[in-house]
Amino acid sequence: MDFLRRNIMRLYLICCMKKPRNEQEEGADILGAAILQHYRENSPCEITLFIDGEEEPPMSSAYFFRSESEMNDAECKALELCQGRVLDVGAGAGCHALILQQRGHEVVALEKSASACEVLRARGVKEVIRADVMHFSDGPFDTILLLMNGFGIGGNEQGLLAMLEHLKTLLAPGGKIIGDSTDIRYFKDEPASLDLSQAHFSEVQFDVRMNGLHECFSWIYPDEVLLEVLAQEAGLQYRTRLHSDEFHFLGELYV
Repeated sequence: MDFLRRNIMRLYLICCMKKPRNEQEEGADILGAAILQHYRENSPCEITLFIDGEEEPPMSSAYFFRSESEMNDAECKALELCQGRVLDVGAGAGCHALILQQRGHEVVALEKSASACEVLRARGVKEVIRADVMHFSDGPFDTILLLMNGFGIGGNEQGLLAMLEHLKTLLAPGGKIIGDSTDIRYFKDEPASLDLSQAHFSEVQFDVRMNGLHECFSWIYPDEVLLEVLAQEAGLQYRTRLHSDEFHFLGELYV
C-alpha cells in the first residue's frame, strides 16, 4: 500500500461523510493536532495509520510542511495551472496556499480543523476560513484546488457527486476545479476478481491515531473514468492534465 502512504496527505480535509461516534473520540482532530504540534515544537511527530484495518508504517507530520521542491509532479503542475482567485480546499498547513500567494494570487484557505487554521494564520496565509466545504458559499473562484487526492473528501460516489455539484456553484465564468487522484484498482488484492460495476473498489476506510485518540472515516480514490462520469452528471467537463506516474494523475473539471 505504498501508493496510499505517498498520497495520504489530506486525510484531515473537510470530510463530508458522517463519522460514527463509536468509531472516534468526540471532537478528535488528529491530523490538525499533529500539524499544530509540529509547528509549535518545530519538530515532526508521528501518526499511526490503518488502511482497511491493516496497520501501515507511521506517517510524519513533516509532509504537511513540504516546500515546492519536495512536491510531486501533479502538485507542481496544478500550481502552474492556477489562475485568478483560488480556493484551496483543505489547506492544512498551507504549503500550496503560501506558494500561490507568493506568485500573486488571491488565495482563500478553506479548512475545517481549528488547529490547522491556527497554523495557517501563523504561517502568513492572508485569508483563512474555517468551514466545511459543503457549507461554504463565498464564491466565485477562478480556480478550486483539491490536491493530495482531495477528491476523496466526498467519501463515496454519491458524496463526491454532491461535492462537485456544489463546487460548480462556486466557479467564476471560465473557472476550473483542479485535483489529483490515484487509480487504486490495481493495488487491491486479487484484482481479477473485482466487479468493476461496483463502487466500493475505489473506496477505503482510514483509521488515524495519535496520543490515545483515533479517527475513522471513508475516502474515495476516483479513477479517470469515474471522474469523467461524475463530472458529466454534475454538469461539468473533465480532462486529464498529467500522469505523474502509472496510477496517479491530475484532473481538471470545467463548465
